[in-house]
Amino acid sequence: MSDDAKWHWGEGTKYAIEGAKSMLIINGAASVSVLTFIGNVKVHSKYLIYSMISFGFGVLFSVLILVFAYSAQLNYGNNNFSYAHRWHVLTYAAVIFSVALFVAGIGMAACGFLQLP
Repeated sequence: MSDDAKWHWGEGTKYAIEGAKSMLIINGAASVSVLTFIGNVKVHSKYLIYSMISFGFGVLFSVLILVFAYSAQLNYGNNNFSYAHRWHVLTYAAVIFSVALFVAGIGMAACGFLQLP
């Protein structure tokens, strides 16, 4: 691998890590903001609870992104390409689930906020 390719590989890995951290932050912050709002009102919709659960699972999948990506890189480095590819696919699946859970949580929170008196 050339030095230029190594540099691009390293930079791509940095951006992937920052993307995973961003998913963790937005799901966690959304959950905390809904929790804060629920704590300040006496009546709340079940959709607000569901949105917090969705954001919580989004956080879980955000952490799994980092775990799966680490496992993929470890196996790529050890020339275990069949295992690396499996971890790679799991990483993409975790990204998709994390984003989907965030979007679902936003939708449920919106429904819950609209049902408040």
